[in-house]
Amino acid sequence: MNFEAKMQNPICIKLGKNSNVILADENCKKEYSLVPGVMFGKEHYGFIIISDYNREQREYFYPTQCKIEAVGMEGGIVKIFEEGKKSSWRFTKTGNLEHSIFGDFTDEFRQKFDTVFENDNMFMGESKLERPLRIQISANPQKSMILQDEWIKKDYPLYPGVMLGSIHYGFILIFDTEYGKKEVVYPTQNRIDAIGIEGNYFNDLKVFENGKYHPWLFTYDGKFKKQASYNRYSKNDKVFVKGAYELGMKNNTDRFTLETKKK
Repeated sequence: MNFEAKMQNPICIKLGKNSNVILADENCKKEYSLVPGVMFGKEHYGFIIISDYNREQREYFYPTQCKIEAVGMEGGIVKIFEEGKKSSWRFTKTGNLEHSIFGDFTDEFRQKFDTVFENDNMFMGESKLERPLRIQISANPQKSMILQDEWIKKDYPLYPGVMLGSIHYGFILIFDTEYGKKEVVYPTQNRIDAIGIEGNYFNDLKVFENGKYHPWLFTYDGKFKKQASYNRYSKNDKVFVKGAYELGMKNNTDRFTLETKKK
């Protein structure tokens, strides 16, 4: 079953030595503890895991195929539940992925899909990191580089960028901060064909995935703007989402703290 994963109103989860929380956002102005967890009323697709250990912060972006229903932590394992999935995403307390639920739909949920989403031409697969590109984002855009590694034989400036001959899935943006290096990790469904900035140093950074019409978009200084996407099924996607899902709860509340069962 093929259904494009996306980032839309994503949930931010911060993991650290002293706190494990779901961060506040425009829908909810307070943080919630991961223990016992939270249920969500509004539509959230995708999540961001922020791991903050040993003065090193990493951010991992995971799009989801369905809206997120609940998030919590049990036995040191972070669990993220999507509507219509048989099990949950599972992460260690330091943010390492243990189990993905990409494509793991229940039989009941499968029956809701229109046959258009079964089309093999979607070229979809699970987002992954395999030989990811490492991209240094500098305060001076002229010094922002695609970094040399085992497969990239030299540093390449982001302006104008480079067409890739080797196979890479995913990319990592690297920032220098007053607290040390910060890495933001973006898995991709398809291999990356090209990366660069067109026009001048201060235009948007684009990362092109094979088979996707629209590239990833970032500002020249690394701020996320838009995820790479297809376009041929976008209208059908909107029709499906509207018909297959209820648009959240009937009130304005987004989050509900889970209750632990009393013995």
